[in-house]
Amino acid sequence: MKAPDHVERVAGVRYDDVPTTRLPPPSAMEQLLGPRRPPGWVLAKSGGRGPGDAVLHAPDCEEAPEGAPVLSVERAMDAAEKAGVRLCSLCGAAAELEPLLRGFDHLGDGG
Repeated sequence: MKAPDHVERVAGVRYDDVPTTRLPPPSAMEQLLGPRRPPGWVLAKSGGRGPGDAVLHAPDCEEAPEGAPVLSVERAMDAAEKAGVRLCSLCGAAAELEPLLRGFDHLGDGG
């Protein structure tokens, strides 16, 4: 197998002991949909004194705390409705959850 063009060997480094494993080919569904984010949401406490001082993140967001429990969308929505809880714009939590929080109220009002 040939390495991609952007990969080069490092001079003076031996690769004999580097373990390699051939990955299975992606399923038709994976090929069609492309890479997908892990499901759920993570609540990161911000250290404030209020009960809702926290930020909701996608599990793979670089700002999400490691080892935090992953919340279902229902539990994430409950948390998002509390005062002081923000939705992360870095990972898209805001873009994905805000329409769910607003529901269909915005339809019919011209925007």
